[in-house]
Amino acid sequence: MSFLRDLRDRDFEQLVVCRDPATGLESVIAIHDTTLGPALGGVRMRSYADPEDAVRDAMNLAQAMTYKSAVAGLELGGGKSVINAPADSPRRDDLLAAHARFIASLGGRYIPGADMGTGAADMDLIARYVPRVSSRRDPSRFTARGVLRALDAAASWAGVPVRRVAVQGLGKVGSHLVELLRARGVDVVVADVDASRVRGLDAVGVDEILAADVDVVCPCAAGGVLTEAVIDRLKARVVVPGANNALAADADAAMLAARGIVFVPDFVANAGGVIACEAEVKGTDDAIEAKIDAIGATTESILERASRHGTDPLTEARSLAARRLSTHRPYFPAGDATR
Repeated sequence: MSFLRDLRDRDFEQLVVCRDPATGLESVIAIHDTTLGPALGGVRMRSYADPEDAVRDAMNLAQAMTYKSAVAGLELGGGKSVINAPADSPRRDDLLAAHARFIASLGGRYIPGADMGTGAADMDLIARYVPRVSSRRDPSRFTARGVLRALDAAASWAGVPVRRVAVQGLGKVGSHLVELLRARGVDVVVADVDASRVRGLDAVGVDEILAADVDVVCPCAAGGVLTEAVIDRLKARVVVPGANNALAADADAAMLAARGIVFVPDFVANAGGVIACEAEVKGTDDAIEAKIDAIGATTESILERASRHGTDPLTEARSLAARRLSTHRPYFPAGDATR
């Protein structure tokens, strides 16, 4: 893969590959677009067998953050960073500190937050080196609430009763989503690689969950799970991801549409977390509820446009993001990284 070509073709502003021999840090900071504001995105900490996979993951996630913030009407750009190390590394704090120093060198263009393998305590550590961080409060419950708003809108639009829902992955977002659904009396079936998380719940194997006989399926684990093979086995009529980049390939959105399965793009459905992060950075929670509630209306609008235009929801959601980006001047003028 030519990363220089990929940066150009996908309109990336910046890719920073970081190494700190003293700590053994190998990390990536990807900034996709700062038209609407500084690039906010989580710090992911996990091991990658191939260092190029870490770069690819950071870039894909950063681009999704651009779309997420734009569609949600936020004053933020899209970024992401990845530390290529296990989350339980014995040198965890040293790696986070070294990574934070690289973030600080970007002069405010990238605002870090929690992600897979990191949490609020890690953001406290990073904040020793970086002036602005997010996720010092857990944004996952806001993410789950946004997913529920998208689920309600999609099911209503499709005329699908929400009686039984499959949730793949009981991490922070998935577990909150299960609580919200069960509080409504919805029958929920779950799966997770950690058996302790599903104890006491209606659980199936991780290889079975996406093909479960349910009304709605919510992938809330790792990305890329909606492959052609999985889509061919889906019984659910509605798919609403809590996880980022749930599709294995963009073309899979058209495959879902061809099968008559209503799909809400992940960067639409799971925007509740970044909405909370924007409020945290701004220092006010006044608009959180209204912006999370608006995820439902945005979902319905995207589904209607896809139906009217004969396209798919992913195409329409990206078109919506592109329209908003095209009407704004760059937040960071050329040569100014410290606005």
